[in-house]
Amino acid sequence: MAEPDRDRFRAPREVTDYFRDKTSRPRFSWLDVWGEEHAHAFTVAKATETELIGAFRRSLDTAITDGQTFENWKKGIRGELERLGWAKPRLVEDPDGIDPPRLVDFTSDRRLKTIFWSNMRAARAAGQWNRVQRTKAALPFLLYVRTAAADPRPEHLVWAGTLLPVDDPWWDTHFPPNGWGCKCAVRQVSRFEARRLVGDREITIDGEAVPVSETRPEIQTRPFVNRRTGEITQVPEGIDAGWHTNPGKARSRTLVTRLVEELQTQGEATARTQIARVLDGPDVRAVIGLPERVRLPVAVAPQAAETLSASGQVVTMSSDTIVTKMSKHALVTLELLGRIQEIVDEGRMLDEGRGDAQRQIYLELEGLGWVKLVLGRSKDGFLYVRTLYQVAARKALKSIEENGGR
Repeated sequence: MAEPDRDRFRAPREVTDYFRDKTSRPRFSWLDVWGEEHAHAFTVAKATETELIGAFRRSLDTAITDGQTFENWKKGIRGELERLGWAKPRLVEDPDGIDPPRLVDFTSDRRLKTIFWSNMRAARAAGQWNRVQRTKAALPFLLYVRTAAADPRPEHLVWAGTLLPVDDPWWDTHFPPNGWGCKCAVRQVSRFEARRLVGDREITIDGEAVPVSETRPEIQTRPFVNRRTGEITQVPEGIDAGWHTNPGKARSRTLVTRLVEELQTQGEATARTQIARVLDGPDVRAVIGLPERVRLPVAVAPQAAETLSASGQVVTMSSDTIVTKMSKHALVTLELLGRIQEIVDEGRMLDEGRGDAQRQIYLELEGLGWVKLVLGRSKDGFLYVRTLYQVAARKALKSIEENGGR
């Protein structure tokens, strides 16, 4: 039987989106893009030329999307490298002057394998985490599976058989891959299967019995000094520095953060349109359902920004605030989030004497009655929703009468 053509495999959208949402960062060292930055920045060590890093990015995008093998990707990128004048080793200068010039051979098998597999595995991990979050109601547990590598790391073998809830903080640092060349994996399981695994007390992997444990492995850390920046990071033992973050969780935070940053630089009309599109899209429920805290853009408030001396006009609302309000107040729904812009635009903004860093806005909404929105200015100068809830008409009217407002 003919061997299946792996290049015909199309990667799931959440895998390709992780890679495509990154911005290119030409950098001299892998230490220049650190930790969670990798979730939104694409870099190749020593690729300091824009055209060169662009070639790597385009080729890897195709490889991830089409499921190319390393050998097929290598053939294509070597042709691109030759076209760009990188068929042979060349001396690369450090633009920051921190390190001496280095002789770099981008065509070497070792370097190409590092570039290919690190990007491929990180994208797949981020995609898997996205799927885990979507399906955790039915499959609420993750099981750490031993590595498929021929020479497994002893530290990683110790984690095999660890069975923990999807949202356990252990996965913040130990969701694989956990190092250069790491081939460890996780399997998502149901409550029923979790009970069975615990009852059996062990699983069989590659013919070997592996004990199952519901106890979170103790995390011992070591300090890692980034010699390029001087930053000191506590990295868990057994995990390579730079691989101590969960790609999927990091992407969720940084993607929304980057969106807010971009909206702050755009005109009011454009920002309004994009925020409305985000709030009306299918991803809002997934974002607010994430276990990690993210800030979702919900409105543009130029007058409030001026009044509160804010750094930008975009208003955000944290996912935990949204969840809390939705659980406490039946009328606080996703639909109401989409009407925050209306509240900001048409409501009465008051100063109820609660401090210079916040203002209260009241508006009577058709079908909902009076609502109260409290805007705050964060320590870093940005606008955010402190709270949002339904309020009695007499209280709203009394505050408007006593405090005036626009």
